[in-house]
Amino acid sequence: MVRYEGVGGWVEIGPASLTVCRTDLRPDPLPPRVLPFQALSGVELEDATRLRRGRLHLWFGGRVLVPVGSDEDPNTIGFTYGQREVFRGLHEYLGNVVRTNEAQDIDVAAAYEAANDPLVAWLAQRESARERAEEDRAAHELAAEQERIARFARKVGPAAAAREDIMAAGLASATGDRCWYVLKRLPGYLLGEEQVFVVAECRLSDLGTGTVVLTNQRLMFVKDKFSGDELSVLQLREIRAVAANQKITQGVLQVETLRGLVVAFEGLKGEDLARLDEALRLAIGSLGRAVPGPAPAPINDPAGSQDVLDQIARLGELHTAGVLTTAEFEQKKQQLLDRL
Repeated sequence: MVRYEGVGGWVEIGPASLTVCRTDLRPDPLPPRVLPFQALSGVELEDATRLRRGRLHLWFGGRVLVPVGSDEDPNTIGFTYGQREVFRGLHEYLGNVVRTNEAQDIDVAAAYEAANDPLVAWLAQRESARERAEEDRAAHELAAEQERIARFARKVGPAAAAREDIMAAGLASATGDRCWYVLKRLPGYLLGEEQVFVVAECRLSDLGTGTVVLTNQRLMFVKDKFSGDELSVLQLREIRAVAANQKITQGVLQVETLRGLVVAFEGLKGEDLARLDEALRLAIGSLGRAVPGPAPAPINDPAGSQDVLDQIARLGELHTAGVLTTAEFEQKKQQLLDRL
């Protein structure tokens, strides 16, 4: 019997079998495995250099039970640069064994199965342990999520907690926990059939920090005050354009109305900005209107004659579609004509 000591394992050669042992497998050690030469189906050498260890890869029964060459491959034995000549000789010897098995048409799969390699049971145990650990992790995450939902429901109170839409919007928001006081009173602000899509903390330049609330009918900004909440409301049918601008840590959502008013919701967390931008576009789209991406310049900006005529034409389309009243259309048209 000749033993070849490697790094973290060894190979021992007998008259008709070889023993493979990895001594560095943690946390579940694998006992030495005695396998017949007739089960050996392949051998490969990665030679060592002064900077990198070498590795001897073995195959048995024509099967690959673990990724070949991985740190967890019990059929791979490492060796140092100083051991390279010894392991080159071992590689050549085992290569002759493989060639002999091929020349004699040995059924390496049957020989391997008859050997009852402990590796098969060891891998099954590790897989079972991995599945149990994954189940435990999933159960822990589920319990943590359920506790988060229950804690949030207690904060917003029974009226808001009974509304699936408010709970879903608050839990999905990156700033939902900071908006709980507004969400607690939100059911009293909603109209019949109104559903909440997104809530987020943000700022309006003239009102300061508050909560933006998107529903299927309105875009609201709720400013929490000691004397009571102050609401600023935009009907979705009033919105003409939406533009999101993501900065390093926070972003801005600009909303332009059909009357030319531009409202900037500032200080939005990145995920809140993306969710609000997408949900607002979808909500307006459900009304049968497409919303341009970038917010166009307000219509009272200086422009050339052709631009003014184009804007009048666009106003005419909005009037025909019923978005603008006749009075609103005539007023805006006159404002544009006055600039010519």
